[in-house]
Amino acid sequence: MTKMIQELERELGVELFDRVGRGIQINDSGRLFLNYVEAGLDQLQEGIDAISTQSKRQRPIRLLVEVASALIPDIIATIHRIYPNTPVQMTQRIAVVNETREFDFTISTREPRRDRRSVPLLNEEILIGSADPRFADRTFISPQSLRAQPIVALGYHTPLRDTIDDYFGARNITLNYQYESDDPASIRAMLVSGIGVGFIPSVTWASIGNQLHLARITPDPPFRTIYLTEGQPQEDSQTRQLANALVELFVNERANALKV
Repeated sequence: MTKMIQELERELGVELFDRVGRGIQINDSGRLFLNYVEAGLDQLQEGIDAISTQSKRQRPIRLLVEVASALIPDIIATIHRIYPNTPVQMTQRIAVVNETREFDFTISTREPRRDRRSVPLLNEEILIGSADPRFADRTFISPQSLRAQPIVALGYHTPLRDTIDDYFGARNITLNYQYESDDPASIRAMLVSGIGVGFIPSVTWASIGNQLHLARITPDPPFRTIYLTEGQPQEDSQTRQLANALVELFVNERANALKV
């Protein structure tokens, strides 16, 4: 070890350690050099972890997507960019037998567990939208005026429905739910075809909202926060890389938010 240190000092042309008696003590030059060395070693270790994890990973990635179903193709593409050969098992509806801790990643509006790493992906306003031409000249709409509208919505106790029910329940407003489904794609298809009036999250439903006449619910419009939660207590470099990539995906989607 002493010989290796001496060779390194000769190569750098500077002493990294002060000789104290029969021992050595790192000096200011050594500490400065150590900062750069540690960063390089960390990156090297991340590369080693990435390769070894990729080659050793046998089980599929377990993904729970309770909201933002319109972004699922982009989410899957992001996962395959980090884990090219790893299968993905995706769940969209939580069941009694499936608790959040069983998933590697959860995308949801539910409050994250405190013992798991989580990050808010976005906070999006919820608009009202319809293909009905009579909505074309309505930029703002009050919560009370929605009582008489034929509402097309996700079914009871789905995440978006819970957000809407909490918002209108706090205002003692009962809505006229005429069409309900547990499938977001069906709701979006009905709205585009001119059936009823629906609630449109401004970021995650932007592609559908662009085909509708939109209005803001005022004053005090409804919002929802979407979280990304990691299911495992231990985090490797690829898990961290994937989490960062998913955050970046949602950050980029904010630029496409619907405007009224």
